[in-house]
Amino acid sequence: MTCTRLLVINPNSSKSVTDGLEEVLKPPPQTEISFYTAPKNAPPSINDMVTANLTATACFLDIQEKKLLDQYDGFLVCCFSDHPLTHMLRETTSKPTIGIFEAAITQALLLGKRFGIVTTGTGYNADIHKGVQAFMGGPSQRFAGMVTTGLGVVELREGNRKKIEANMKEYSGKIAREGADVILLGCAGMAGMESLVMQGAAEAIPMAAPVRVVDGAKAGVEMLSGLVRFCG
Repeated sequence: MTCTRLLVINPNSSKSVTDGLEEVLKPPPQTEISFYTAPKNAPPSINDMVTANLTATACFLDIQEKKLLDQYDGFLVCCFSDHPLTHMLRETTSKPTIGIFEAAITQALLLGKRFGIVTTGTGYNADIHKGVQAFMGGPSQRFAGMVTTGLGVVELREGNRKKIEANMKEYSGKIAREGADVILLGCAGMAGMESLVMQGAAEAIPMAAPVRVVDGAKAGVEMLSGLVRFCG
């Protein structure tokens, strides 16, 4: 049986984010996973439309130069946004290409009644809200909202562990109180932090049923592997 080859793409240039993905992602049967980090000329984190476009361009040119589209059967873009690279690759190859943003929402809709997002940064993140509305076809009661942890993307992998754990639990509890029974890890740098989210939600609402936690990277690998088999 032919083995499916997937390329997991970290579109920022922080190797620590890729390392975190490598630690938690396991290939489905008959599947091989390879990992890609953006070239050094790409921003180390994706915080807005400018850095999203800069990372997309740097990765796209590098992927083209290395002829990676010929070497793999499917591509997973690991940025929790409607990242431009996803669309650029789709225009260039007919091979399945998805982002962890799409994968996470798709899985969440099948797991529970309302989903919420715990993400990086501070304040209101308009880009993620716009992305959710675009994916859902407009405002939806199934979206409980989003909270920002005050943590940076690279900080999630390299920062103070006590601060990271405290913030992840605090804001997971906050989105649980907003009615989310499924909570999405809103950054590739949060790979492996499901237990912190579950603890935070349980502490915030002790008598509630346990929340489901969705890591878009894990969901994306499974979905992408299935799409490759379906399209093949």
